[in-house]
Amino acid sequence: MLTSAIILFAHGAREPEWARPFERVRDALRSDGARVELAYLELMTPTLEEAARVLVSEGVKTVTIVPLFLASGKHLKHELPERMSALRRNHAGVEFRVSPALGEDPEIISAISAWVTRKMR
Repeated sequence: MLTSAIILFAHGAREPEWARPFERVRDALRSDGARVELAYLELMTPTLEEAARVLVSEGVKTVTIVPLFLASGKHLKHELPERMSALRRNHAGVEFRVSPALGEDPEIISAISAWVTRKMR
């Protein structure tokens, strides 16, 4: 049994196709052996709370939330901390960690820049 897991946390949208890239990231991580769930802020399911509940029911003790956002706006600065407080209250025996937004990582910025450069050729 895995004791640590990842929740990929995305915004959500009305169009189901919008989630496809995030599902591919989830599936790639799973194929590498990671325990991963995909959760949404709004408009889609599962919610962050629902995904956490699944992992906790499996005995996971450490959950890393990875926000699939390019920047830290209102959702990550205000809404996510509120949800994290609730998760920590509701699952006191579990450690919840939050990574920075994707766009705050130099590797991601470099990858996007390289992709744009290739597309301009």
